[in-house]
Amino acid sequence: MLTLLLVLRFIHILGGVFWAGSSFLMTGFIEPAVRAAGDDGRRFMQRFNATSRFSTVIAVAAGSTVLAGLWLLWIVSGGRSAFLETGRGLGLTIGMLAGILAFILGFVMQNRPLRKMAAIGRASAAAGGPPSSAQAAQMERLMGTVRLGGRLVAGLLLISVLTMATARYWPS
Repeated sequence: MLTLLLVLRFIHILGGVFWAGSSFLMTGFIEPAVRAAGDDGRRFMQRFNATSRFSTVIAVAAGSTVLAGLWLLWIVSGGRSAFLETGRGLGLTIGMLAGILAFILGFVMQNRPLRKMAAIGRASAAAGGPPSSAQAAQMERLMGTVRLGGRLVAGLLLISVLTMATARYWPS
């Protein structure tokens, strides 16, 4: 049982650190710089999304973090709902709910739109020119969704990290 707990904690903590850190970096620094760079920034993000596995790696880290966290909560609580009424249980539950919501929003508001944007970029490149005005408008709308999703996910992950990191000190 100890080995299982250590492996789950390792997955949960490292995956969560990578997921949250990447979210904070993208939302706080990279996205504003890309936006300020205009067309060059858009081209960079198109290339980044098309050639890197960043979205896939983040999705795997986020999914692993959530699954390992749920398993850990089950083990720590002993499957008893009474645990969730303790200070520690409440803190972990709030963090869990914020993390799960961040995972869902990240998939819906970031992963899907980024894949659609990559498909538009591939289609315009195959046509041998820049995106049409309709494609550019669609990409701009999708980027707005990604930007909002990034802010929401980063905020939820901040709540998740803070509540889980302090849960053991919450009064019962």
